Amino acid sequence: MSRTALVRATAIAVLVLFPCAVHADPLPKFTEEREAAALHFVRKHCPDLVPLLDDLKKSARPAYELQIRETFQVTELLADIQDDPKRYELELKMWKAENQALVLVAKLAMPKEETRKMVEEQLQTLARELVELELQSLEHRAEVLRAELTATKDELTKFRDNLDRATKDRFEALLERAKKKKP
Repeated sequence: MSRTALVRATAIAVLVLFPCAVHADPLPKFTEEREAAALHFVRKHCPDLVPLLDDLKKSARPAYELQIRETFQVTELLADIQDDPKRYELELKMWKAENQALVLVAKLAMPKEETRKMVEEQLQTLARELVELELQSLEHRAEVLRAELTATKDELTKFRDNLDRATKDRFEALLERAKKKKP
């Protein structure tokens, strides 16, 4: 088996055995439009992954479609969180690092020891980067939740302080609604 074939076979195995996304929600169906969007995203953010996906498309179509569906789901998640730039940036960096790691794992099949050592060092660096990004993501989430909790506690305090007024307003609104419904 040639070196290129070995690298491609390993890449396909990696993509099949280690899908990137953790499925909190069901994956979207595979469509040509979603495939185009996912491939555009990959070309823009992790171009080294494109040849591996091309090989996967030729040799393991179901696994290829799964990768495309997962990648499309990531693009949807990122679109949903654009209003939180810090989270968007962290999630995108994590996706890039995870997929760059997949590319490097595929390269580990190379027979040259010096190449393997270099790839292992790059993987070690990426592993550290991923752990740090996950830590930053958790810290950011805790920060957001703290702010939400503070705002909710403030709202609760104001509501309790104005309980009598809120009760009177609600009562009047209900009476007004009842008057409108009478013929």
